[in-house]
Amino acid sequence: MDECDHRPRLYAKEIDIAQTFDSEELLEHISRLPISEGDKARLSYWTPIERNRSFHFAGQSFRPSEFQWTRRVECRECVAEVPYHRVWWHLECFRTCPVHGSPLELVRNDELSLVGRWWPRFERAVPERLPDVALGEDSDTIEGWIVRSLMGSEREVVLGCLLPRTGDGHLAPYRTVGNFVEAAEFVGRLLGNERSISVPPFSVKDSEVGYQNLKGGVGAFRAHLRKWMERNRERGFAWRPGDLVGWAADYLAEGDFDPEIDETPSALMRQVSGLIREECGRVLGR
Repeated sequence: MDECDHRPRLYAKEIDIAQTFDSEELLEHISRLPISEGDKARLSYWTPIERNRSFHFAGQSFRPSEFQWTRRVECRECVAEVPYHRVWWHLECFRTCPVHGSPLELVRNDELSLVGRWWPRFERAVPERLPDVALGEDSDTIEGWIVRSLMGSEREVVLGCLLPRTGDGHLAPYRTVGNFVEAAEFVGRLLGNERSISVPPFSVKDSEVGYQNLKGGVGAFRAHLRKWMERNRERGFAWRPGDLVGWAADYLAEGDFDPEIDETPSALMRQVSGLIREECGRVLGR
């Protein structure tokens, strides 16, 4: 093997790792390299492991619809500063770099296959990467919250729900981040549009609008919802929640569900749904 060739794809081929690699197998191979125990621990923490139809890394679990191996985007400024691939770029909701404030762009790599997984390639190496991610001044975005949460640098409070921790300080393997993003997209689609009986089309702004309305907790979200309901007040007589919140009334998490048929709603979605029902009941006088 040409020791001057820095392509990870070629190196993987030489040690019999297929293009459609298994993360645990890859991690096992890398752990045999002469690297420090600290680096091995960080690799274990950040490497996405696929189990039970979910991807697990940084103490969190993401559904296949939320994490995509085939997502080929990057922040060009991040790569120019420190050339390594950030795992959060594979999250579907991650669209703007919280470090530089620039939108993610398609990866420029002539060797990328049209389908399937791919190997990042960088034209230069650095002695060591920066130990921490320095977020930009305008990092109060959902992407900034995701990075801080995955790094475990803050105990984020969202509607009274703390991100859980394990004994070593890592985030516990829950869906806290994924559940928040799901709720933010729902709230953003509601509050980011006028009241409508039909579901508004998807917009990249949904998750950001939802984050800005949810980040302050229950009281803040209730206040935002009341203002939205006042702006979109039914001109006639309102009989039911659908007359007040439109399509969203049909998508509120129910208290009763069949786990064999329905996907279990998160505690956060149940909390958001309950609050919307409360506000509808208040306006309807129930």
